[in-house]
Formats: sequence, C-alpha cells, structure tokens
Amino acid sequence: MLTVLAWIVVAAGLATGLAAVRDVRQRPAPTAHGFPGQPDHPGSRPFRLRVWVVAAGVLVAGTAVATIVALVTSQDLVALLVAVVLALGPAAVAWRLHAWATASRGVRQAIVAHAPRVAVPYAGKVGVHVGMWSPWIEQAGVPWCIVAADRTIYAELVRLHPHDPVILTHLPASVRGALYPHGAKKNAVFLAHDEVTHVFLGHGDSDKPLSASERVLSYDVVAVAGQAAIDRFAQADLRVPAAKLRVVGRPQTEGIELVAGPLPDSPTVLYAPTWRHADDALNVSSLAVAEDVVAALLARGCTVVFRRHFAGRNHLEAEAMIAHVDWMLADDARATGRAHVLSETAMDVPLVEAFNGCDAMVSDISGIVVDFMASEKPFAMYAAQFGGPDAAEAFRAAHPTAVSAYVIDRDLVQLDAALDAMLGTDPLAAIRPERADHYLGGPERSDPAARFVALVRELADGGQVSAGSS
Repeated sequence: MLTVLAWIVVAAGLATGLAAVRDVRQRPAPTAHGFPGQPDHPGSRPFRLRVWVVAAGVLVAGTAVATIVALVTSQDLVALLVAVVLALGPAAVAWRLHAWATASRGVRQAIVAHAPRVAVPYAGKVGVHVGMWSPWIEQAGVPWCIVAADRTIYAELVRLHPHDPVILTHLPASVRGALYPHGAKKNAVFLAHDEVTHVFLGHGDSDKPLSASERVLSYDVVAVAGQAAIDRFAQADLRVPAAKLRVVGRPQTEGIELVAGPLPDSPTVLYAPTWRHADDALNVSSLAVAEDVVAALLARGCTVVFRRHFAGRNHLEAEAMIAHVDWMLADDARATGRAHVLSETAMDVPLVEAFNGCDAMVSDISGIVVDFMASEKPFAMYAAQFGGPDAAEAFRAAHPTAVSAYVIDRDLVQLDAALDAMLGTDPLAAIRPERADHYLGGPERSDPAARFVALVRELADGGQVSAGSS
C-alpha cells in the first residue's frame, strides 16, 4: 500500500511539470523600478526547463530503485519516504518558476497600467541631468517614465529617482513623446522609434560648443530657452529648420527672485566655476586662478559661497585648488566671522536657493550663467582663453552670454576692475533685463515653467507638437 502511495507522490511531482512548462514560457519582464503597483523585479529566469526535467528524472529513477528495494526487503515505507523527498525537487523548481513568472507578469502589468505617455531616455554617464527636468515633467500631470540606456546608468537613476518609474532600455508601447536631457550617441537606439516624437532638451543653455552640436538635427523638435539659442545655431553655421525649433524658456529658473536694490556694503558672492578640462587649450574654467579670484573677493569684504561643479573630480590640480580655496574660506571665516560656504556644502544647496541667497556671482562659460540672468543681478565671467587689452571685447563677441557680464581676462589684469564695477557702480545693470529676455524666452520668462509644461502635455496627447513657436 505504501508503495502505491509512493507512486502517487511521483505522479503529483510530475504534475508540476504542467505549471513549469507554462511558466518557463513566460516572457521575462523588462528590468524596471518604481511603476505604481509594481512588485519587486524578479530578475532573469531562474531555471531552464531542463532543470525540472532532471529533477523529475531523479524522482522517477530514485523511486523506482526504492520500490525494488522495498519489494525485496518488505520495507514499503522506504519507497514512500524516498518518493516524498525526491518529489520536492521538481516541485521546488516549478514553484520557483511560478513565482518568477507571476512577478514578471506583475511588472509588465504595472507598466501597462501606468501607460506612460512621455519618456525620458537617458544614455549619459552621470544621472544628474534627468533631475534638471523631472520636477516640471511631474508638474504636467501626465504619466511618464525614465528609460535607462544600460544597466550602469539604470542603477544610478534608480538611486537618484527612487520614487519615479525607471525602466531599462525598453521604451513602453504607450509612449508618444520622448524628452532627451543629454545628447549621447546611444540615443540613436531610441530615436529609431518612428511612432514617438523625439524632443532634444539638453541640460543647460550656454556658449559651450556642445550647445550648438549637429546632433540636435537627429531630433524631431529642438527645445530652446530663448532666441539666443536660435542665434547660436546660426552663428555656428548649424542649419536647424525653423519648424524644429520650440522656445520653452528655462523652467529651472522658477522661484529665482529679482534683484531687490543696490548691493549691501558686505555682499555675498556666489563663486561657481565650471569643471576644469584636461586639455588646457579647451579649458573654460577659472579653477586654475581660483585662489586669486577668491582672495580678491575676500579683500573686498565679501562672503563667498563656493559652489564647485559636480564633474571633473579626476583632475588632480583642480581638486587640489578646490581644497585650497576651502581652506582659504575656512581660515577667513575663523578670522572675520563671515559665514562662507565651502564647496561640498554649497553643492547641496538647491541652485535657486543659492541664487536667491547671493548678491552677485562670478562664474565661467556655463549654463549656470544663463539661469542666473533671471535674477538680473550683477555677475562676472572668466575668459580662460582670452588675454590682452581687447580680451573683454573679444570674449563677448565669441561668447554673447558675457555681453552683460564683467569680464575677467585670462591673465587677471582686469580682475580688480571687473570686481570693482560689479560690486560698485554696476554700469551694466540697465542691459541685464533685456539680455535675460533674449536668453530666457522674452517677457514670458515671468512664468518660467508654463511653456515647457505645455510641451509635455502636447507630447502626452499624442498629437503633432507645434514647433517653430513658443
């Protein structure tokens, strides 16, 4: 009787094969995180079907041997115990496959249920650029997701955006519009989706060469902050069709307060150098002369907020200079009581808050300059590649963001004059509002996010996005 029960157990173990065959055929779920209602991602398929086949074969063979032994020795219980133990193998494999298939199905269902209409494909090396736009995508109130180009950036995006839906390489079928904050070559994989309207955003507006790259021609729509960006394309002989251009302003300037009046006697100055290039011939950063710039600010009684750039940490000389400037500021704070803010601490302060907390700024060719224009506060720029008596004029001609800036030449000959003008009579005050309009989209910059939010909603609606207008 126990031998019969043993083979009933075998039959039950083999019956799990029906579920195993069904579940092993389940399509793996896209690697995803943060979709509403999504279960934990199950990973890759845990077993191939042959693992279950091997376990089932062991069950049958082992029970057969145990049955023969039981018939010879009259130890029927042995056959039953062997069958029960060996049946755990195919059952465990089938159960694990079923759990994987159920979770995979749950992930896919969560993606389908969320039905993102807008995606942010990202193939950059660092994930910070998505966060430059994500608050205003959220503000649009449409379902969206981030699409990572590879596993490395996927892991970073999940870390940086723990509450946003992130998916690896897979552009959901519901997506009708894609926003690109980075112009990586790997974007070509996503651009191949003809059913999607592809919009190039970039991650800042500046006079750096990449702001007028021919890569933008691959996109259906090129979103720009203002007329200055359109002029920049023309100056670079980059023929971007007017039908592709869409002025959206800079939503990142939302919350920036306008200058309130004359500078105080002891002003707070934001010093925000860009990262230092490994090739000095291509460098636009003032970090090489940061000691002199900061010393000049301290000599004028300024409180300095030293905001380093997040990139460029592999440049040893630049890192040494950053550490030295931090030491200078800490030493001056002990001597004077001024509340200087050091490099790493300043990085943690939201940029809008940093702008609102300062009276003036010193920076380089960088997107931070264009955003700072929204405040209409005075600022100076370092001309890393320009020296001589005509440095300021040549720098402004080559880099129009500096038209309303006090220019510090490469050799620092004009350092004192530039800082004295910026912190004193401020002769460029009258032209800053007009330059801000030129760069930030005209008078509509008073509502910085409205045009970008409207663009996101148009993309989500799936209709033809109207380019060539604001």
